[in-house]
Amino acid sequence: MNQNFLNSQWGLVLTGGGAKGAYQAGALRYLAELNFQPKIIAGTSVGALNGAVLASDRPFSNAVQQLNELWTNLGEVEILKPNTEQIYHLLSYAAQTFIPTFREWMLHFLIESGILKDRTAIYDPTPIEYLVRETINPVELKRGIELWVTVFPSLKIPGLGYDWLFDLIRAKTGTGAEWLCIQDCPDNETIYNLLLASVAIPLAFPCRSVNGKNYIDGGLVDNVPLGALAARGCTHVIVIHLRSGQIWNRHDFPNQTIIEIRPQKLLNSDLKSLLNFDSERILELKQQGYEDAKSQLEPILNGFKSFSRLSQTQQNLISSTVELLEDEPLF
Repeated sequence: MNQNFLNSQWGLVLTGGGAKGAYQAGALRYLAELNFQPKIIAGTSVGALNGAVLASDRPFSNAVQQLNELWTNLGEVEILKPNTEQIYHLLSYAAQTFIPTFREWMLHFLIESGILKDRTAIYDPTPIEYLVRETINPVELKRGIELWVTVFPSLKIPGLGYDWLFDLIRAKTGTGAEWLCIQDCPDNETIYNLLLASVAIPLAFPCRSVNGKNYIDGGLVDNVPLGALAARGCTHVIVIHLRSGQIWNRHDFPNQTIIEIRPQKLLNSDLKSLLNFDSERILELKQQGYEDAKSQLEPILNGFKSFSRLSQTQQNLISSTVELLEDEPLF
């Protein structure tokens, strides 16, 4: 990337999308080839986990390489134990319904079948917690790039405990997400819990406690955390989406220059695609991310280079004119 283009303080926004986060790893590989170096990062859900790898105190190109290796390894281990097609269908339907009787029937069915061992989560959080602890060094992260994580404040009702339905209702009726800075975390456990909260998809994973409050996946209401960087005064931002049609309101960010990298080929957004860590799928997503970043950024960079050359030519012309005017007459 042209050095003049990097004179501004660039931020990086990484949206959420489960296993589709491999797409961001590929896009970032192209950005690293351009010597891109973000000054601040904001991420939601898997974007927060990707951001935690990138934000650690090391050269950015090395962090991007580690992120790509991590995603390759994810395709070779069993992070999740997928359920049957029938369970995926039930979960997808449950996520869209607010019918208490259906919710109770579904939870009873999952518990009785042995798939759901309690009323809070379908998947055992141990594998992803082990992955986060093995991958992220809190000391390096605290010294690294400023990182903001999007989370949603979860509600536990006395006598009932946690019920994912209440959070879905609150998300749909105006309760906002929160942006928490990793560097503000007082200890290592808080850092780990904040990152795990960012991927705590309701019903799939349990909520997490951070500084005395319970949180779940911030993607419920804010999957594109541009606001976190705008609040920090960041004026230039690159956003890497995981959905082709991701919408945000441009009028909310009048002072930001925003470059978006979007999937040119549709990425499925159903529950199964969010949890599909198949190795071939991950490789395909990384390659698509790299190609999309290149095809979408090259025209911008070429336009900037052309503008720079034009500006330099104009400056040279002005300088030559001034020199001519200042020369002594020949006669």
